[in-house]
Amino acid sequence: MSGRSDDALATLLLSNHLTETVAKPLGPKGFWTLVARVGSPASLLGLDEDELRRVVGDLELAGRVSALLEASTQLAFALERFESQGFTVLTPFDDTYPVRLKERLREQAPPVLFAAGPVELLSREAIGIVGSRNVSESGAAVAEDAARVAATAGMAVVSGGARGVDQRSMAGAYQAGGVVVGYLADALERRVRTPDTRRVIGEGMVCLATPFKPSAGFSAAGAMARNKLIYAAARTTLVVATDEGTGGTWEGAVEALRHRYGHVTVWRGDGEGPGNAALIERGAHPLESLDELTHVDDSSVSHDESPAQISLLP
Repeated sequence: MSGRSDDALATLLLSNHLTETVAKPLGPKGFWTLVARVGSPASLLGLDEDELRRVVGDLELAGRVSALLEASTQLAFALERFESQGFTVLTPFDDTYPVRLKERLREQAPPVLFAAGPVELLSREAIGIVGSRNVSESGAAVAEDAARVAATAGMAVVSGGARGVDQRSMAGAYQAGGVVVGYLADALERRVRTPDTRRVIGEGMVCLATPFKPSAGFSAAGAMARNKLIYAAARTTLVVATDEGTGGTWEGAVEALRHRYGHVTVWRGDGEGPGNAALIERGAHPLESLDELTHVDDSSVSHDESPAQISLLP
């Protein structure tokens, strides 16, 4: 793990998804709570369990942290193997970690991102496009057209890689010569095995990323956790079609509005879903012309720092 800062190294150990660990790795909330308590992940390196108890102030958590930090040798070998396959591992203490995720998600920002493709795309100005897996053909056409608008404006399209709106928008952006960011809720390692995916990644047009174990399969909880990354990464995220009161698209948009993870825009027109109008009643921005999509003002989204974030931001 040479070349990494001590903060990045400690973060990888505390949020270890590459090796089997005796203790459960810390998720975003646990990690940032610990950072708020100790000031810097690097300050934990080299401490014995008694010293960790004094610094952490919690006997059970100190034991968990101690067990995670002891896996440095195993993690170093696993990381070397993983990166030799063309993957990249990012922490919030690396310059290439997307700043928008740190600013908008705060204590929900993932401590680790696993990526395939040019990671600089993760920080590109972007438009998010999301919607139902079972979208109508007219809704799918809206997703593709929206992606072409974003690509023509020189902006990336960010989505979740799922069937339906996600895949149609990502394909539309690529076909228009644009770049694509996919935040995945399923196995990154499996996705990159397909020839078409390897080709577009090799062309430098696509970056796929996940905060989860790269071999982990799909889960509904993972999809919900992934959704907030899309909203946070984009200038605005267009909800093409959603059901009302149910489904991942609805829940993701409502969560983004409630916690101000990102600006939410909702399509009004052919192809919209039964829940689109209800999202506007909750504060989302209505959109009736795709020409206006890249001009949406996202200044209403709060970028305030939380206590857990102060030691992180430059």
